[in-house]
Amino acid sequence: MGYKHFYIAIIIRLVVIILLSMTIAYLCFEKQAYLLCLLPLALLIGAVLNIIQYFNTVNQWISFFLLGIENEDTSLKVPAKSGSKAIDDVYIGIDRLNKLFKQTKIDISTQEQYYRSVIDQSATGLFSINENGRVININPSAIKLTNLHEYHHVNALSTIDDALPEFIKHTNENQHQQSVIFENKYGQKLLFKLSEIKMSKEIIKLVAVSDITKELDNGEVDAWIKLARTLSHEIMNNIAPITTLSQVLSDYFAKDNKIIDVKDINQKTITNTVKGLEVIGERSLGLMNFVDNYRKFTKLPAPKLEETNLSNLINNNLLVASTYPKFNTIKLDKFIPEKLMINTDEKLLSQVIINLLKNACEALILENIENPKLTIKLAQTSSCTKVEITNNGPNIAPEIREQIFIPFFTTKENGSGVGLSLSKQIMLKMNGDILLNTSKDKITTFTIVLN
Repeated sequence: MGYKHFYIAIIIRLVVIILLSMTIAYLCFEKQAYLLCLLPLALLIGAVLNIIQYFNTVNQWISFFLLGIENEDTSLKVPAKSGSKAIDDVYIGIDRLNKLFKQTKIDISTQEQYYRSVIDQSATGLFSINENGRVININPSAIKLTNLHEYHHVNALSTIDDALPEFIKHTNENQHQQSVIFENKYGQKLLFKLSEIKMSKEIIKLVAVSDITKELDNGEVDAWIKLARTLSHEIMNNIAPITTLSQVLSDYFAKDNKIIDVKDINQKTITNTVKGLEVIGERSLGLMNFVDNYRKFTKLPAPKLEETNLSNLINNNLLVASTYPKFNTIKLDKFIPEKLMINTDEKLLSQVIINLLKNACEALILENIENPKLTIKLAQTSSCTKVEITNNGPNIAPEIREQIFIPFFTTKENGSGVGLSLSKQIMLKMNGDILLNTSKDKITTFTIVLN
């Protein structure tokens, strides 16, 4: 509706200019009433100035908004009323996008603080270096293990081993060996693993360092590196279009830091501007959704362990799963004892089981598996309790198996990549785990381990 008002306002002004021009021509050339021409001439001048002012008012605020985005400035104050419905609609749109961009900026800042907090509390040492070899970020664990500090040069690692700085500076993703073990002066064996993150202006090297003299957990190191890659990938995927489009749209209305003349604006410019602003809005919302998904990890409550009949819990979750579309086409085999008591958090464990059942059903139904089969087995040993959820859906490729529990990794078109990684975090909080096993005969099993 706002664009309708905008076009109507332009058409009215153009019609007025045309009519006044015709009136002046008629009075001058037909009637030769030159004095009578003065009034319509004055009105014509006023109409021309009015349409110029009209365009300049809209273009000025659009340019201010775009320059603000380019400079990450969200302090733009749009007038509440201008006296023109069309201009007011443009103001409302600009103000809405500005607030959205401001909120996105706040969310990104909050997200960055959260990442910093998570990294700082990690037992794995993490630091990143720029192309000049300077340390730009480092967490306390890395400082403790390497005696390296922010803004130090990577050459300072020669105190551990003379070959270490060269290894870090010259290793890239194309090389086969991206990890190495060195021993420091305290006798600690330190595992260094490298990864590259391609930013918009430079390549950043992320180095993970862990003391493997006491614990050897390469999986944790790999997870941190892959998580950093995933987060960087998701953020850049949303920020890059916003930055690029902001510059492109700004170039439409500003040249040499000056607003262009109204005569240089055409319908194509207006259409491209509208489309560009729509994309900026979509990418901003995408980034906000990404932040909301990640917050699910921060809001994970502490488990409240109570004695629970695990058999009843599984049967109740199966009842929920039976409401899924086409669930009745799946052959269900259950190996569940009548009663098996265990101390666990019923709500959190139900969340894990429901997620695994949902994934299994989707794998069987969406892939149109012939003779789909779902098997659930509950068993208890002297050391642990296991819940096995097995399906005969498509095999999970080896490269996907390695990443399936990484936050935001998904192979589904509309998936968030949160379910399995969140389930993993829940089980780890309850001192348990989730294991994945696949066989050559297209059998996939997720095992919930409860200690």
